[in-house]
Amino acid sequence: MSSPASRLASALSEAGTRVAFGVPGGGPNLDVVGALEAHGVRFVLAHGETAACIMASTYGWLSGSPSVAVVTRGPGAASAVNGAAQATLDRHPLVLVTDTVPAAARSRVPHQRIDQQAMLRPVTKASMVLGADTSAEDLEAAIELASATPAGCVHLDYDASAPGQAVATRPDKPKTGDLAAAQALVADAARPVVIVGVGATDQASAVADVIGQFGAPVFTTYQGAGLIDSEGELNAGLFTNGASERAVLDQADLVVLVGVDLVEPIPAGWNYDAPVVSIASNPSSDDYLPLSVELVGNVGELAGQVLVGGHEWTGAEGAAHRRSVRAQLAEADPPHVFGPVDLVRACVEAAPPEATVTVDAGAHFLAIMPFWPARSPQRLLISNGLATMGYAVPAAIGAALARPDEPVLALTGDGGLGMCLAELETIVRLDLPITIVVFNDSTLSLIEIKQRDDHGGPAAVRYSPTDFAAVAAGMGMAGDVASSADEVVDALRSQRVGPRLIDARIDPAAYPELIRITRG
Repeated sequence: MSSPASRLASALSEAGTRVAFGVPGGGPNLDVVGALEAHGVRFVLAHGETAACIMASTYGWLSGSPSVAVVTRGPGAASAVNGAAQATLDRHPLVLVTDTVPAAARSRVPHQRIDQQAMLRPVTKASMVLGADTSAEDLEAAIELASATPAGCVHLDYDASAPGQAVATRPDKPKTGDLAAAQALVADAARPVVIVGVGATDQASAVADVIGQFGAPVFTTYQGAGLIDSEGELNAGLFTNGASERAVLDQADLVVLVGVDLVEPIPAGWNYDAPVVSIASNPSSDDYLPLSVELVGNVGELAGQVLVGGHEWTGAEGAAHRRSVRAQLAEADPPHVFGPVDLVRACVEAAPPEATVTVDAGAHFLAIMPFWPARSPQRLLISNGLATMGYAVPAAIGAALARPDEPVLALTGDGGLGMCLAELETIVRLDLPITIVVFNDSTLSLIEIKQRDDHGGPAAVRYSPTDFAAVAAGMGMAGDVASSADEVVDALRSQRVGPRLIDARIDPAAYPELIRITRG
């Protein structure tokens, strides 16, 4: 019988995996790496386990095939927890393989001994032992589970001294809900509003066609950006359950959710009286908002059956609202100050239109997301279910490998970059066409805004100034410092190819106003 590592590598290769990521720790880790290489799966060495997971899950989401992160036992597994949570809550497929203290030696070896399955089970879809007798069928089921909607992380605890475990197969989700009731609500609505979310990604074309014909204003969630052309007449902007969408939703007499995963909105109250119809591929298990009708099944087909008929909207209201919100946001930077809005607009002006853009968590995304033109799905990437800092740079690596020779733009704050700074070397080593733009204000700006007088003062939220361009240069990456929008445009339009970083020194004064406009 072949080794567990060989069976795993074969199953991943058969599932379409072409790139794996990780930080090996020797022994079984290297057995897995060697087996992957023998089956034609390229291994990319990262500097941190969380970053490796984010690279792998982003690669898997964009390529359509699950990727794998390989890490060692104890500290390696513990460091991967945030990356596993990102994959699971952002609905990206990931197979996480951890070495472990072998069961045969566990009673006498406390060194690095952690119950890794208990640690990872809350942030994964399933956790199983990859053992001596784990079958190819069991591995196939585990890999399929990672990609099954909603996608997420499946953990394999590698222990060749133990018998294997199988993941519990999940029954097919039956179609549920009262289709006639949903159709009646739409037929009676004069001012229906549609919200599209990440769960519509695999039905993007069908959903876009249906919504285009329906002609009502439509919002997208952050991870649904691009499912409906952000610059089109119907697109009213972004839905976060914040302030910026209220002017339209207050007019609605029906809200139709299409592929909206309730992991995405901010934890604010639902303050609308209109009935809500949800169309999703999975039933909701949360009480975030009251659902009048919930339809579960093929999102594209159900949307086509529900979103039909007439209403009072002219078709121009969505774009008018989007332009109004952008106009308010454009005034957020104080006069004669280089702030986050100026920086974002410079990036929009000069970045290659075909670029995949990754966005980190932090105050800067409040400027990026409303302005960025998302013309097609999966081109504007952000961690929104987990909303973890340190996402943009490793996600950019995964995106660049999933879309070879296409430009990638990573937009990150100084705090987020600091969490994965060593991965600049990974970008250089792989010679990837990634440009990193750092919103550098030496502050955890979003947290500083939330501070009260008794919350620790500047020491809790401010860093010493860092010259990220110099740090990048030290790792072999071209680095520029920019202190104005014009300098950012010039840097982005330069003829350089390959890895580079733009250290944009901005004033954070606009952030409170951005929060007021977008969140309330």
